[in-house]
Amino acid sequence: MGKEKKKDKKGDKPVRSPTSLSDYPELSKQDGNTARQEMSASAVPPLEMLLNELGSKRESRDDKVQNADATQYEEPILTKLIVESYEGEKVRGLYEGDGFAVFQGGCTYCGMFSEGLMHGPGTYIWADGLKYEGDFVKNVPMNHGMYTWPDGSTYEGEVVNGMRTGFGMFKCSTQPVSYIGHWCHGKRHGKGSVYYNQEGTSWYEGDWVHNIKKGWGVRCYKSGNIYEGQWENNMRHGEGRMRWLATNEEYTGQWQKGIQAEYAVLRNLTELRRIYSFYSSLGCDQSLDNTFLMTKLHFWRFLKDCRFHHHKITLADMDRILSDNQDIPVEEIHSPFTTILLRTFLNYLLQLAYHIHHKEYQNRSPSLFLCFTKLMTENIHPNACRVKGNLFNGQQETLYSMNYIDKCWEIYTAHCRPNAAPPHELTMKMRHFLWMLKDFKMINKELTATKFVEIIADDNPFIHDGIDSNFELELVFLEFFEALLSFAFISVTDQMTKSCLNFPNDDSSGNKHGSTYTVTNQHRSPSTATSQGSDVRDGSAKSPASKLAFLFDFSKIRKPEPKMRTAPSDERLSKVNFKSSGKELTFFLSQNEKKEKSKEEGKEKLNMWVSNMCIFFVNTFFQAHKCEEILKEKVKENRLRHVALAKQRKIENEELEARLDSLREEEAKRLDDEVDITVIKEPADTSSSQLTPSPTKEEAVVFPSKPISSKKKKK
Repeated sequence: MGKEKKKDKKGDKPVRSPTSLSDYPELSKQDGNTARQEMSASAVPPLEMLLNELGSKRESRDDKVQNADATQYEEPILTKLIVESYEGEKVRGLYEGDGFAVFQGGCTYCGMFSEGLMHGPGTYIWADGLKYEGDFVKNVPMNHGMYTWPDGSTYEGEVVNGMRTGFGMFKCSTQPVSYIGHWCHGKRHGKGSVYYNQEGTSWYEGDWVHNIKKGWGVRCYKSGNIYEGQWENNMRHGEGRMRWLATNEEYTGQWQKGIQAEYAVLRNLTELRRIYSFYSSLGCDQSLDNTFLMTKLHFWRFLKDCRFHHHKITLADMDRILSDNQDIPVEEIHSPFTTILLRTFLNYLLQLAYHIHHKEYQNRSPSLFLCFTKLMTENIHPNACRVKGNLFNGQQETLYSMNYIDKCWEIYTAHCRPNAAPPHELTMKMRHFLWMLKDFKMINKELTATKFVEIIADDNPFIHDGIDSNFELELVFLEFFEALLSFAFISVTDQMTKSCLNFPNDDSSGNKHGSTYTVTNQHRSPSTATSQGSDVRDGSAKSPASKLAFLFDFSKIRKPEPKMRTAPSDERLSKVNFKSSGKELTFFLSQNEKKEKSKEEGKEKLNMWVSNMCIFFVNTFFQAHKCEEILKEKVKENRLRHVALAKQRKIENEELEARLDSLREEEAKRLDDEVDITVIKEPADTSSSQLTPSPTKEEAVVFPSKPISSKKKKK
């Protein structure tokens, strides 16, 4: 029988010490290198951040030192055992029952034999001192047993083919390390817990894959700090939460190779907070505490301002990427009213940074840090807070535009179609948008299809290249609504504006003008819920024209201010002042006149803008949608009526066919009866009957009731 240990084939390699780090080159390289790289890439972070980082690095080093415990111990395999001496029972020349054997090389066995093989409970001791006590099955350690290594380390649990497989507990003698859990082929695999000190204050409980922490796990450090989250290659990697006991702080987010992946975010946290506050306040009045919540509408505007969509990825694609690992309902993936907290905003930036630049840095570490740094440098720093588009370009214009948000969202969702790819959410493509305007009969000489493409392609380089246009591009609601705002300046002509503005300024005319359509002033987003004053809330049930009277009183704007009567003494004083002031007074009056003139021009411009919006949305777009809905209802009613008529016609045809069938059956039966009557013959006077011609069929039919009497008359 022969060599009994793997070490004989490898040159008598002794049992390895559990404190060696040579088997973990990735851990040795990781120690401090990536941390130094991140720390040197920016300015000095806050003190508490440094403490947390140092604590994380120190705990990471603790993990690396403590990872090499039970993995360094191996179970020798028994092969080709050669017996030098045997003491015990024999049956037919074979070892049987209790016995003691000494094998070539110095290994011994004391226990049960069966048919010459070690079978049953026994103890096998290798020459180097490793001992196994437990069950044997035909020379192979099986079922349950206990290994004891020369240094005193032990394993007790399930054994399959001489290796630790199943549930068992390992205790290391050189370090206060123990593991209890599942094993596979001598390695920790599955669920298990490892304790790194006798007090039990430093431990890990979670998933293992071939002696490596991989999956979900909880790590409690000796300092009391706790990490709970994902692991990869014995390091904190992925989504996780870290709690620092000493500083009473907590971090939840992404980790990369044991280091906080959002460290790059924390470096720019002050600026990102400012950006978040800026965009979340767009279209809102001042609140009491000056805090606002960002909505998806604001987030889309931020992404477009920072040119995220110039990386060959649409806003709709970004929505799907950000909703992959979130429990977001399908109908809310592209909803403009979804609120986004600051923490969610930062996580979204990390995910988009990785998606856009991960191929460029896939072979460099830490890749997520590099991806986010490049995104901040190239996209966010140069472009953030420089608002583009038509929706948020002015405070008063934005407030008035918000009146049409809800109705436009209703029209948008009504013309969206399910996406072909999962999760099959409703989206709108450029061709669907153009078809909708064509159905609304809004494509005309002012708003042509070419102008439509130019407006949408104004801030998107992948729609039109000068020759071809991509009508398969998806549009989110922000792009849809801002395109409508642009269409308003093109579709509404001066003649339409004059005709709508030339009406008496009284209640009856206002009601008449406002009766064309009703738009409720309800804002779903919390950031815009408080943006309207009490006057606007009181007039929320009125038409846009009446709302316009609350927001902008044209009569007050155009009326000159009444002159105040002054006393004679005041007149004399003013004359004296005029004479004494001279050129300075003239200059002062000219400056005031310029300011008043600029204010009047701004008011006139705003009035014209509001008029265009009201005419386009209320009198044109919403009316076209209403007519389209009425037409669809009529078509639906006609289809139902046609179906009902067809069903009724089918029933009538079936009834008529059934009546015809019954008549045919009666006619056939009657004809059969007549044929039977004509066949009947009288037995007497055959000669005369032969000479007498038989009655015709017509006669038989005419006189069916008296066939015998007719024959007698003929005779």
